[in-house]
Amino acid sequence: MPIPVPGIELIKEFEGCHLVAYPDPLSGGKPITIGWGCTKKLDGGEWKLGDRITQEQADQLLIHQLENDYLPKLQKIPHWDEMNDNQRGALLSFGYNLGASFYGGSNFQTITKALKNKEWDKLKTVIPMYCNPGSKVEKGLRRRREAEVNYLH
Repeated sequence: MPIPVPGIELIKEFEGCHLVAYPDPLSGGKPITIGWGCTKKLDGGEWKLGDRITQEQADQLLIHQLENDYLPKLQKIPHWDEMNDNQRGALLSFGYNLGASFYGGSNFQTITKALKNKEWDKLKTVIPMYCNPGSKVEKGLRRRREAEVNYLH
Protein backbone atom coordinates (compact mmCIF):
# COMPACT_ATOMS: atom_id res chain seq x y z
CA MET A 1 0.00 0.00 0.00
CA PRO A 2 1.45 3.41 -0.92
CA ILE A 3 2.24 6.09 1.64
CA PRO A 4 -0.90 8.18 2.27
CA VAL A 5 -0.08 11.62 0.81
CA PRO A 6 -2.04 13.51 3.51
CA GLY A 7 0.34 12.01 6.08
CA ILE A 8 3.39 13.31 4.22
CA GLU A 9 1.78 16.75 4.05
CA LEU A 10 1.11 16.79 7.80
CA ILE A 11 4.58 15.55 8.65
CA LYS A 12 6.24 18.19 6.49
CA GLU A 13 4.01 20.93 7.87
CA PHE A 14 4.82 20.18 11.50
CA GLU A 15 8.33 18.79 11.38
CA GLY A 16 9.81 21.44 9.10
CA CYS A 17 12.97 20.60 7.21
CA HIS A 18 16.39 21.17 8.76
CA LEU A 19 19.44 20.35 6.67
CA VAL A 20 21.76 20.51 9.69
CA ALA A 21 21.30 18.02 12.56
CA TYR A 22 19.78 19.39 15.76
CA PRO A 23 18.88 18.09 19.24
CA ASP A 24 15.44 16.67 19.94
CA PRO A 25 13.11 19.56 20.95
CA LEU A 26 11.66 17.71 23.95
CA SER A 27 14.81 16.16 25.42
CA GLY A 28 17.27 18.82 24.29
CA GLY A 29 19.58 15.94 23.30
CA LYS A 30 19.02 12.54 21.75
CA PRO A 31 17.70 11.55 19.41
CA ILE A 32 19.64 13.92 17.17
CA THR A 33 17.34 14.85 14.30
CA ILE A 34 17.75 16.07 10.70
CA GLY A 35 15.67 16.64 7.58
CA TRP A 36 11.93 16.19 8.10
CA GLY A 37 12.33 14.99 11.69
CA CYS A 38 14.40 11.90 10.84
CA THR A 39 16.31 10.37 13.72
CA LYS A 40 18.19 7.61 11.87
CA LYS A 41 20.49 7.50 8.86
CA LEU A 42 19.62 5.25 5.90
CA ASP A 43 21.96 2.61 7.37
CA GLY A 44 20.25 2.89 10.77
CA GLY A 45 23.09 4.85 12.37
CA GLU A 46 22.62 7.91 14.55
CA TRP A 47 23.07 11.51 13.45
CA LYS A 48 25.61 13.77 15.16
CA LEU A 49 25.12 17.46 15.83
CA GLY A 50 26.42 19.42 12.87
CA ASP A 51 25.82 16.66 10.30
CA ARG A 52 24.52 18.12 7.01
CA ILE A 53 22.34 16.81 4.19
CA THR A 54 20.82 18.24 1.00
CA GLN A 55 17.12 18.86 0.43
CA GLU A 56 17.03 15.89 -1.94
CA GLN A 57 18.59 13.67 0.73
CA ALA A 58 16.07 14.94 3.30
CA ASP A 59 13.14 14.08 1.00
CA GLN A 60 14.58 10.62 0.20
CA LEU A 61 15.26 9.93 3.86
CA LEU A 62 11.68 10.76 4.84
CA ILE A 63 10.17 8.46 2.20
CA HIS A 64 12.63 5.68 3.08
CA GLN A 65 11.77 5.88 6.78
CA LEU A 66 8.03 6.03 6.15
CA GLU A 67 8.13 2.99 3.85
CA ASN A 68 10.47 0.91 6.00
CA ASP A 69 10.01 1.96 9.61
CA TYR A 70 6.49 3.35 9.88
CA LEU A 71 4.04 1.89 7.35
CA PRO A 72 4.79 -1.78 8.11
CA LYS A 73 3.92 -1.22 11.79
CA LEU A 74 0.93 1.03 11.16
CA GLN A 75 -0.57 -1.37 8.62
CA LYS A 76 -0.96 -3.85 11.48
CA ILE A 77 -3.57 -1.61 13.08
CA PRO A 78 -6.93 -3.40 12.74
CA HIS A 79 -9.10 -1.96 9.97
CA TRP A 80 -6.17 0.00 8.45
CA ASP A 81 -7.26 -1.06 4.97
CA GLU A 82 -10.82 0.17 5.66
CA MET A 83 -9.63 3.70 6.42
CA ASN A 84 -9.43 6.39 3.77
CA ASP A 85 -6.15 8.14 2.88
CA ASN A 86 -6.93 11.08 5.15
CA GLN A 87 -7.48 8.81 8.16
CA ARG A 88 -4.34 6.80 7.39
CA GLY A 89 -2.46 10.06 6.85
CA ALA A 90 -3.53 11.42 10.24
CA LEU A 91 -2.36 8.21 11.93
CA LEU A 92 0.90 8.26 9.95
CA SER A 93 1.60 11.79 11.23
CA PHE A 94 0.62 10.75 14.77
CA GLY A 95 2.86 7.67 14.59
CA TYR A 96 5.74 9.61 13.04
CA ASN A 97 5.59 11.99 15.98
CA LEU A 98 4.97 9.50 18.78
CA GLY A 99 6.37 6.24 17.43
CA ALA A 100 5.11 3.79 14.83
CA SER A 101 4.43 1.16 17.50
CA PHE A 102 1.98 3.29 19.44
CA TYR A 103 -0.93 0.92 18.75
CA GLY A 104 -1.23 -1.42 21.73
CA GLY A 105 1.37 0.48 23.76
CA SER A 106 0.78 0.96 27.47
CA ASN A 107 0.64 4.75 27.10
CA PHE A 108 -1.77 4.54 24.17
CA GLN A 109 -4.67 2.48 25.53
CA THR A 110 -7.35 5.06 24.69
CA ILE A 111 -6.44 5.44 21.02
CA THR A 112 -5.80 1.69 20.73
CA LYS A 113 -9.31 0.93 21.98
CA ALA A 114 -10.91 3.46 19.61
CA LEU A 115 -9.02 2.06 16.61
CA LYS A 116 -9.66 -1.56 17.55
CA ASN A 117 -13.39 -0.92 17.88
CA LYS A 118 -13.66 1.28 14.75
CA GLU A 119 -14.84 4.19 16.87
CA TRP A 120 -13.81 6.75 14.27
CA ASP A 121 -15.75 9.61 15.85
CA LYS A 122 -14.00 9.07 19.19
CA LEU A 123 -10.63 9.65 17.52
CA LYS A 124 -11.54 13.33 17.26
CA THR A 125 -11.42 13.63 21.05
CA VAL A 126 -8.78 10.96 21.68
CA ILE A 127 -5.96 12.18 19.39
CA PRO A 128 -5.71 15.62 21.07
CA MET A 129 -5.03 13.90 24.41
CA TYR A 130 -1.49 13.10 23.25
CA CYS A 131 0.24 16.49 23.50
CA ASN A 132 2.67 16.23 26.46
CA PRO A 133 0.72 18.57 28.78
CA GLY A 134 2.93 20.92 30.76
CA SER A 135 5.94 20.47 28.48
CA LYS A 136 7.65 23.10 26.34
CA VAL A 137 6.36 21.31 23.21
CA GLU A 138 2.69 21.18 24.30
CA LYS A 139 1.55 24.19 22.24
CA GLY A 140 3.04 22.85 19.01
CA LEU A 141 1.72 19.35 19.65
CA ARG A 142 -1.78 20.71 20.29
CA ARG A 143 -1.68 22.39 16.85
CA ARG A 144 -0.44 19.17 15.27
CA ARG A 145 -3.11 17.03 16.94
CA GLU A 146 -5.81 19.51 15.80
CA ALA A 147 -4.54 19.27 12.21
CA GLU A 148 -4.52 15.47 12.41
CA VAL A 149 -8.11 15.51 13.67
CA ASN A 150 -9.10 17.73 10.74
CA TYR A 151 -7.86 14.99 8.38
CA LEU A 152 -10.09 12.34 9.95
CA HIS A 153 -13.11 13.26 7.82
